[in-house]
Amino acid sequence: MKAPLLAGLLVVPFLVPPFIGGYLPHQIASYLIFGLFALSVSLITGYGRLFNIGIGATFGVAAYSVAMLSQMDVTNPWLVLACSLVAGSLVSLLFGLYSIVATGIEYLMLTFLTTLAFFNIPLAAQKATGGENGLQVKHELEIAFGLDPLTGSGFYWFVLILVTAVAGLSWYLLASQAGQVVRAIGRNPTRTAAMGYNVSAYRFALTLYSGFVASLAGWLYALQAAFVFQDLLGPINSLNGLVYALIGGADSVAGPFMGALGLRWLSERLSQQSTQSSLYVGIVLLLVVFFIPDGLVGRWRQLWQRRKIGRAEPEGEPEVPAVSLAGAENESAL
Repeated sequence: MKAPLLAGLLVVPFLVPPFIGGYLPHQIASYLIFGLFALSVSLITGYGRLFNIGIGATFGVAAYSVAMLSQMDVTNPWLVLACSLVAGSLVSLLFGLYSIVATGIEYLMLTFLTTLAFFNIPLAAQKATGGENGLQVKHELEIAFGLDPLTGSGFYWFVLILVTAVAGLSWYLLASQAGQVVRAIGRNPTRTAAMGYNVSAYRFALTLYSGFVASLAGWLYALQAAFVFQDLLGPINSLNGLVYALIGGADSVAGPFMGALGLRWLSERLSQQSTQSSLYVGIVLLLVVFFIPDGLVGRWRQLWQRRKIGRAEPEGEPEVPAVSLAGAENESAL
C-alpha cells in the first residue's frame, strides 16, 4: 500500500500541472524553487544542527549574479549558471569557515550578521545592483536555455527534473555512510569526535553542499522572476526558508517542499482575501509549531508507526504467560 501511494504522489507533479495548463505550471515551479531553498536550510539545520540565519545571502548572491551578468549582455546560459554557482559557493565558503570556529549561538549570530551585511550591499553599490529599486534580468530567454517561464510547460519541466535530481542526490548522500556521520554529529558532536571522525571537516562539507543547493535555487528564481531585489539577501528570506523546513519537517528531504508549498499557497490565498494575511499566517504557524513540532513529515511518521504497531498486536486479549501463573500459584500457597 505504501509503495503505490508514493508512486502516485510522484506521478502527480509530472502530469497534473502540464495537463491543466494556464498559470498552474508557473505557480508550482515557484513552489519547487522555494522548496529547493528550504531543502538547503534543512540540510544544514535539520541534519547538521547548525542554525544558519544567513543562507538567504547565498540564495540572493546567486540570483543577483544572474541579473548582473545579463545586464552586461552575457547570454551564454552555461556561463551564467557557472558564475552563479561560484558566487553562491564563495558565500558558502564563508559560512563553512564559521562552522569550524563556532557553534550554537555564536554560529547563529555570525550568520545573521553576515546576511545583514549582504543586505546592505545593494545600497552601497547602487549602480551595479540597482539599489532599492532592484535589478531586471535581461535576455531572460537566452540565459534560460530558450525556455519561457510564462508560456507553456517547458520551464516547469526543467525545474521539476532539476529539483527531483537534487532531491534524489540529497537523499542518497544522507543515506550513505557520510550522511549517517553527519546525523551523528548533529545529535552528539563530542561523541562522534571521540569515535575518530573529523567533525569540522564534515560540517564544512555539509555547509558547502547546502550552499550549492541554495545557489541552484537562487539561479532558478532569477530565471523565473526575471527580477531580483534587496530582500533576497536579507534575514527575512533566510527565516522564510527555515520556516518552510520546520513546517514540513527539517529532518527529511520531502518535508521542506511540503512546507514551502503549503505555506506559500496559504499566503497567496489569504493575501487575496484580506490585508491581514500576515496575521493569519502567523496564527497558522503557531498552531503548527504547537501541535506538530516535528513537522508534517514527522507527524506522518508517527501515525505510520502507530498503525504498524496496531497491526502487529494480536487480536483479542493477550494470553497470560505460564511463568506468571506458576508464580501466582506459589504466592497463593504461601
